[in-house]
Amino acid sequence: MDSGHLGKAFHGGAHYENFPVASRLLPPQMRLVLLPLYAFARAGDDLADEGNLETRERLSGLAALLSGLRGQAGEDESGNASTPDLGLSAIGTRLRDALEAKGIDIGQAERLIKAFQMDAEHRPFPSEQELYRYCTYSATPVGRLVLAAGGIIRRPDEHSNLTEKSDAICTGLQLINFAQDLGEDFSRQRINVPVDWWPAGWQPGHGVACLSAEVQRRWARDLARLGARKIKSGVGLIAGVKKASVPENTRLALELSLIIEGGLSIAEKILLQPAAVWSRSPRLSRVDLTVVVFRAVLTFFRPHRHL
Repeated sequence: MDSGHLGKAFHGGAHYENFPVASRLLPPQMRLVLLPLYAFARAGDDLADEGNLETRERLSGLAALLSGLRGQAGEDESGNASTPDLGLSAIGTRLRDALEAKGIDIGQAERLIKAFQMDAEHRPFPSEQELYRYCTYSATPVGRLVLAAGGIIRRPDEHSNLTEKSDAICTGLQLINFAQDLGEDFSRQRINVPVDWWPAGWQPGHGVACLSAEVQRRWARDLARLGARKIKSGVGLIAGVKKASVPENTRLALELSLIIEGGLSIAEKILLQPAAVWSRSPRLSRVDLTVVVFRAVLTFFRPHRHL
């Protein structure tokens, strides 16, 4: 997940992200929520699929993260005393406190935990529809929490034109992330291509070598195209954010423009060289980032150019 799991297009610390949720573009009041959200998502993502932990250990760590989020640190799921990892519980508690201070429900953050649990117990998605369902846990909660932190929407779980477009952008970023990391994920036995895309008779145990070069390219292209299409369908969110009567709207709209153009630039790289993702995940160079900034300014003023 990358949220998640938050995706990959901008470099952030030791990880490579495409949801720069703690960007300096955003007002300090928003960062009071987004910094704990980033720490929460980063911790959950690492627990879910990094290192050599056993599944049981991963799930135990995620339970500690969730207990802090729910204000139940020191208790197990039945309410009995337990000894969770206090560092992880504290990360969850910090996010809970930040959300409560803004009057934001923790429900969407709980959905992120569900995605991390799915990652820890990784199973290939049976269908493209299940891939999209996964994105409703791994990606869309982040966009909704960002909008709520900026006062653009009242509740992260509301259904509106703005949340619909936010969900589309976040889903697109997740799909592009999967395309970007096909080779890296396959090397770790993490198959994020839906089963209904697999060639007849192929199984993960057969390895990448048993996939034709055309299948490998097609998987990368299809994920990137679907992701780019989703992002473009949600680009109207920028105009909606700019119209919102809150102080953060302009800076958040510019941040969204950068995220959108970063994701689309990665998709372009994948579509130009779909076979390359199997040997190395594409990254944005400094020159690429300059182009992203230029395109983001255009998108900020003319979001309809993608429609």
